Amino acid sequence: MKKLSLVLVATMGMLCSVFSQYASVNFDLEKNYFNEGQPLPAEKNLMFTGLVPEGIDIIEINIFPSKSKNENNRLYQAAWKDFDNSTNTNFSLAVNYPLRASDNYDFRLDFFRKISAKEQQELKDRMVEMANAYLNANISIKGNSMTLAKSEKKMVADLNELVQQALREYRTQDGISLEEFSETIKQKLAQIENVDFGKMPRDTSASQETIRRESAATGKMTELENAITSKIHRVMDKQWSKLATSRYVDDYETEQKKGSFSVNVGYGGVYLDGNLNNISYGASPYLGLSFPLGNSTLAPKFMRNSSITVGAFLQNFEDETGNKISGFIIDKPLYLGLDYKLFEFVRFNAGAAFLEKTEKTITNEGGVDVIETNKNVLIRPFIGISARIDLSIGFGK
Repeated sequence: MKKLSLVLVATMGMLCSVFSQYASVNFDLEKNYFNEGQPLPAEKNLMFTGLVPEGIDIIEINIFPSKSKNENNRLYQAAWKDFDNSTNTNFSLAVNYPLRASDNYDFRLDFFRKISAKEQQELKDRMVEMANAYLNANISIKGNSMTLAKSEKKMVADLNELVQQALREYRTQDGISLEEFSETIKQKLAQIENVDFGKMPRDTSASQETIRRESAATGKMTELENAITSKIHRVMDKQWSKLATSRYVDDYETEQKKGSFSVNVGYGGVYLDGNLNNISYGASPYLGLSFPLGNSTLAPKFMRNSSITVGAFLQNFEDETGNKISGFIIDKPLYLGLDYKLFEFVRFNAGAAFLEKTEKTITNEGGVDVIETNKNVLIRPFIGISARIDLSIGFGK
């Protein structure tokens, strides 16, 4: 009993771990919205749930950019299927497509019902008739040969397109649709185009010759039609479901992402003048603010780990000749740069320092020393290491 309890606890723990990775989204079929009208969770995998209408065995969720339901613009598609033969009254569908925060999306939910044996046979017959009609319209007899109205490649592509269009509102439980017509069909089309009735044994009468050509052409067409019919039948013998209804949820918003910034406290050095053999630099603690380049978990790693940082050094500098170097807006050197995450709270900083250099010159005029002050603005590179404290703030629409 003790072992059984441990197994149950471990199993529940694993299930909780799995489901905790998903944010729950309930779809209300009657009201046609999610989570009682609340914004959708952002930057997380989603678990869509809801009631299964009577007779429905397949539900598809399609996600599009806001105000764009063109199939070519679809961002994601997922399908729930009732493998228990319509015993489910609720569905749960994992959508592994995190939505961006502070954004809007269009959703289409498609509901499919199983078709009857009669409907399935009618669909199969209709597809065979459609394929045969296309072949008869594009293959003809001219003189001693059979002619294709288009290339073999184009005709196979057309047949595939016709079938896909005919089945666009149908699905199977195993997700297998009618595969594209293979190289075999293309080869049979090539054989038809290479038929030369002139090389066949000839009959004496013209009427018999016509019958012979038509009979040979019919035989080739029958071979081709049988190959296509066989392929259609193999797939259409599966259980199919047909689109019963679709629900659209337009321009639905996601939750707002909190804006964030950080307080940076660090120590760095600023290059002032000179070369490698005789370099002049200033060093000081600094204090500033950082603003992330990428606040979203969906942003590239470099963007998530980088920030724009701006602030001021807490001490002024002096050059080799004792000239004061401060800032030109406040009486402290300013900086603007980029910081990058090294460890959880440690950042590497690099950028430009904005300085104001004060130079004094003394001249003697009539025995009196006159002190002149000149101020020059300088831009110099700096590097530093800092610690940061992250803060956040919500912004409403």
